[in-house]
Amino acid sequence: MRVFLILSIFCFGVLATSQVQAYEGLEKDYATCTQGGGKVPNTQIVKACTQLIDNAAKHNSLTGTFFALRAIANTDKARNCQDAHQAKKLLDNPKLLELTNQLIKINC
Repeated sequence: MRVFLILSIFCFGVLATSQVQAYEGLEKDYATCTQGGGKVPNTQIVKACTQLIDNAAKHNSLTGTFFALRAIANTDKARNCQDAHQAKKLLDNPKLLELTNQLIKINC
């Protein structure tokens, strides 16, 4: 599931810097959030995704992807449930919405 989400957001790479307010570490956080699975501890992925969410100029489909990725990496089921519901509100890709429903089923 994470691989599919990563591939889906790859196309958003260029958009990330225009939709997330610039801050020091933006590129690193984006890489960690979207491509950190299996490479860095999940706590770093959660932190990076949180930074991207907190610095988003507005919440949209891209931000929804960050919520979903954070829900995948996090171990807090209650938080994951909230993140999955938030992702569902923001995502517009039917395939990603299906995966988000799976996250909700697992965590809520």
